[in-house]
Amino acid sequence: MSKIGIIVSSSNNNLKLGLKFQELAKDLNIETDLINLVDYNLPLYSTNEEEKNGIPESALDLATKIMDLKAFIIIAPEYNGVMPPVLNNAMAWTSRATKNWRDAFNDKDVALATHSGGGGQKGLQAMRIMFQHLGANILAREILTTYEKSLNEDNAKTILIKLAKLSNS
Repeated sequence: MSKIGIIVSSSNNNLKLGLKFQELAKDLNIETDLINLVDYNLPLYSTNEEEKNGIPESALDLATKIMDLKAFIIIAPEYNGVMPPVLNNAMAWTSRATKNWRDAFNDKDVALATHSGGGGQKGLQAMRIMFQHLGANILAREILTTYEKSLNEDNAKTILIKLAKLSNS
């Protein structure tokens, strides 16, 4: 069975959501690889940065990890109505660290999730636009939790099972 990547862009509530997905996956005998983008501490992407210092080793490591996976749950908070800078920056470096800029996500299956102190829907929409542009197949069902609305574990399990099936087909 293929592993499902759980890509998290937070050290707070979205990381807790990622860890909960990992726990639920374990209960379902689905193997996961939790990748917290915050831990990579990537420099801010710019063409000047890339020309001056090349692609960071940590970006190459991240791209290799992502390339080895077929399905993902992307978990990120909403920042100012879009996705957090750490997610956008990591995907910029990942697209530069692969042979073709779409290699990391092209034809891979992706579910989106967020824990938001605000609305969260705009962040999910921004992630949907970016990952579709990178060639991913985005699941229609999303997870949006807030301080008032906890995770529906049945929905989370349904997403995990769907991603596991898709990654093995």
